[in-house]
Amino acid sequence: MAQYREQMAALKSPASSSLKLGPVKIPRAAEVLANQLREEIVGGRLSDGDMLPNERELTESSGLSRSSVRDALRMLELEGLIATKQGRNGGSRVCKPGRDTIVKTVSLFISSRRTRRVSLVEARGAIEPTAAMLAAKHRTDEDLARIQEKHAAMVAGIDDLDRFLRGNLDWHMAIVHASHNDLLIAFMESISHAVYDVTNDETLNPPEVRQQVVRIHGRITDAIEKQDPAEAKRLMERHVTAYAEFLGMS
Repeated sequence: MAQYREQMAALKSPASSSLKLGPVKIPRAAEVLANQLREEIVGGRLSDGDMLPNERELTESSGLSRSSVRDALRMLELEGLIATKQGRNGGSRVCKPGRDTIVKTVSLFISSRRTRRVSLVEARGAIEPTAAMLAAKHRTDEDLARIQEKHAAMVAGIDDLDRFLRGNLDWHMAIVHASHNDLLIAFMESISHAVYDVTNDETLNPPEVRQQVVRIHGRITDAIEKQDPAEAKRLMERHVTAYAEFLGMS
């Protein structure tokens, strides 16, 4: 009988008696409205250039206070999803995020974190071989002309470190743009100037290294001209790996 009472007591006791719940965070009203508007924008139900309802209309339709509506609009503006103009004929207009939004965000991340040189070079190593392969696949005649032009400018500036590095950066970016992959372009635009800054050093780019860079760039350019994706990728991998090894990063 005692055992039976113990079993019944166990059945009656809450199964979740050991469950420990932390504080439940309830989102602010402004966050809820911002989420709803954000979903309308990124879901395509609001198009680039569309005007949002004004503050009074949003207040009435949402049942929120005017200050909550303003806070929600401010959140979306900071995210680059809307542009707000003050005044009698003002209002909030939808502006879909572009490539510059990614560039600005990643650039700020790099600056604020003081990203190490090794991380920047490793990121290049992850992106540029694929970009070179895609450039060989998708490049247009205009893309090829731009790549060849930037290569020629780099060769012409080989004895001037700043001109050489600018030409080198322009050549790499011309190849990434020739990939016609928006994400790769955005990522490389985000890190390209930081890469330039950390490699703008005479000791990292002696004349013999510049000569080697010119030669390998010429071979990669030829592979892209011949539309040979495998060779373009292989050569770019060798190029970025060799540079990392020279810098003592691998």
